[in-house]
Formats: sequence, structure tokens, C-alpha cells
Amino acid sequence: MSDKKLPWVLVLAAGEGKRVRTLTRDRWGHRAPKQYTSPDGDTTLLGATLRRAGRIAPAERIVTIVAAEHEQWWRSELNELPQDNIIVQPENRGTAAGILLPELWIAQHDSSATVVILPSDHYVESEETLTTSLGDAIAAVGRSEAPVVLLGVNPDGPEEEYGWILPCPGPANCPHRVASFREKPDACTAAALLSLGALLNTFIIVADSRCLLALFEKKAPQLWRPFARTVGKSAEKPWPQRHLAELYRSIPSLDFSKDILESAVDELWVYPVPPCGWSDLGTPQRLGEHFVRHGRRAPQGKAGAATIEGHP
Repeated sequence: MSDKKLPWVLVLAAGEGKRVRTLTRDRWGHRAPKQYTSPDGDTTLLGATLRRAGRIAPAERIVTIVAAEHEQWWRSELNELPQDNIIVQPENRGTAAGILLPELWIAQHDSSATVVILPSDHYVESEETLTTSLGDAIAAVGRSEAPVVLLGVNPDGPEEEYGWILPCPGPANCPHRVASFREKPDACTAAALLSLGALLNTFIIVADSRCLLALFEKKAPQLWRPFARTVGKSAEKPWPQRHLAELYRSIPSLDFSKDILESAVDELWVYPVPPCGWSDLGTPQRLGEHFVRHGRRAPQGKAGAATIEGHP
């Protein structure tokens, strides 16, 4: 594969993990966002995501967005990435801004990039299965068969805390058009979606960068316009933090799934990922189930490890 055909990877690492923040701990025993903790007692979730990214792109094509207030955790985790590839978000203004800012950075370096978006707070048992699925999705985007592909997994039950994707019928091992998309439905709707064969949205996305940016311009102009004006054509790189701080104070807080994807169904595809042991560990219940399933207690005292209250 020539260098021009290699994908870029965007690692999302600016989240707060508020739902489980009272439970997760860093190696010093302090409360920390879950991407900086280690459910397996060894590698942090962010570290595992960076390894995942490294399976599909070289370091110079891996970009991450982090939060300014989390520097005590991400500075050492990201020491193998080029410093210019670390985009520091001045404050949390929702997942849409968290994707758009580094997407614009990538587009300035490679206007026709294929971009893989990886959240940094997911646990995956079979990395090989996920990597194979990512490769298939990357190939489909590269062939212009499916410009924006979401990776979906089979649910264990009528989950209310996830986004759901109902795929159109299609063959295995390739993206399907999206029939409908529903973000965090109520229990009754989730049960109906389950019966129809809907998938859970992992928030792992493979996309043609131009198509993804076009979605922002079309579906969230109130976000797109100030970003395009402030950083879209900026000659200064890295972008001055004072400019980003001013920008973030002026923009609305938007959720990428609810405010953009839900209204863009006709432009989305979904790739059904075979069972790979995926979880976002996003609720206290899922954290507890993770430890029960793996027959272990939360680790203590290891570098980079998390401790979970109630699992000494």
C-alpha cells in the first residue's frame, strides 16, 4: 500500500467519562477519566487504543484530541506521537466539536484522507476481529462505495444507553446502507430495534474526510461556520491556544450522534462487526460485569492501572 493510500486515525481522548468517574482511578489512586485507567491491570484504555491505531496507520498519521485539563495523564501516554498531532481542546463543547477540530487539522494535511475515528475508552477482547473489520471498511471507503461507515455490533439486550443502527439487508463482510439511526432510545423502542436485528453503534467510524466535513457543513452550520472561519484556513500551525479558547467560548455544544448522524441516515453505511468482545464500559453496571466476566478484581498499585471502588 502506497503512503498516499494509508488511512489517518483520529483518537478521541478528550472525554470526561462522567458516568463512571466516581469509580475509575489512575495509578496514583486519583479519580480519572476512564481512558486513563486500566481495566486489564496493565495497559490503559488510551494505550490500548493507540496500539489499535498503530495496526492500521503509522505514528505520523495518528492524531489525537485531548483536554487541556487532562494533561497530567495524556502527556506521558502520547510521547510517541508527533507533538503537532496532539490537538488540545480548551474545554468540552460536545463530541461534534471534538471530532470537527482534529478533522480540519487532518484535512489541511491530506485533503482526500480516509479517516478512522477511534474512541479511546473502549475495551475489545479480539483486536484481530476488529482490525479485520476496520480493514474491510477502509477498503470500501477507499473504493468510494461507502463514504461514511459506522461499525456496529450485535447487542446483548435492549440497551438504552447506546445509539442503535438498523441496517438494510445485505451480504456479510461489507457495509450495508443504514435504514434508521436512533440515539439512546427508551426501553420499548430499544426492544423493538432488537427484534428487527438492529446493531449497537460503537462510535468507531471510517470515512472519506471530505464527506465527513460536508456532513458538518450541512447538518451543523452553526458549528461549521465558526470553525471554518477560525481554523479552517489558518496558516498558523499548531493553532494558537488563545484562538481555540475564543472559538470554543463562541460555539454551541452539540452531540455528534444525536445532532448530526440522526439527521444524515441517507448518507450513512454500517459494517456489522463479528463478535469481538466490544464494550464501552460506560456505566457502573458494565464495569462490574466486565470484571465478573473476566473472573478478576480491579488491579491496584501497577503503573497505569485503575482501581475500581467496590472491587478492592
